[in-house]
Amino acid sequence: MLSQEIRNYISEHSQETYDLLVTLAQIPSPSNHEEKRAAFLTDLLEGWGAKGVYTDEALNVVFPYDDDGEKPLVVFMAHTDVVFPDTTPLPLHVDGDKLCCPGVGDDTANLVTMLMVVKYLLNHPMKTKDLGVIFVANSGEEGLGNLKGSRQICKTYGSRMKRFYSFDGGLRGVT
Repeated sequence: MLSQEIRNYISEHSQETYDLLVTLAQIPSPSNHEEKRAAFLTDLLEGWGAKGVYTDEALNVVFPYDDDGEKPLVVFMAHTDVVFPDTTPLPLHVDGDKLCCPGVGDDTANLVTMLMVVKYLLNHPMKTKDLGVIFVANSGEEGLGNLKGSRQICKTYGSRMKRFYSFDGGLRGVT
C-alpha cells in the first residue's frame, strides 16, 4: 500500500510525468542506437541533482544512488531501446486517453515511472543500511540488442548484485 505522501507526490507530478513520457517517446532509440535518449536522460538526471550519473560502454545510463562501491546492490532497471528502427523523431498522437507512438508501452512508460521514483528519492533522500541502490536506463534489450545493456550491468556489478528488478511490460502487467 502506498503512503499518503507518495500518493500526493504521484498526483502532484502527474502532468510532469505525462510530459516526460511524451518527450521521451518521440526520441528515436532503436537497439544499438540509443545515444539520443542516453544523452537526454543524463542531462535530465543531472538537472534534477543526481550525482555520479554515467553512461557505460553499452550505452546504459547508470545512476548509483546510495552506493558506496562496496555494499551489496539492488538494481532497478528499465530499457531505453525500442524495437522500431527509426532514427528520426517518432510520430506521436493522442487517441482519447491513449498516447500512440512506437515504443511508448515497451518500455518508455516504465522508464518514465522509474525516473519519477528517482526524482522522488532525490527530493526525499533515504539512506539504506546494508544495501546500495543503482538505477539503470539500460540499452539493447530488444531483439537486435541481444540484452547487451543487461549483460554489461551484470559484468560490472555482478558480484555485488543481490536483487535485480527490470521494469518491462504493458497495461495488464509489469515484468
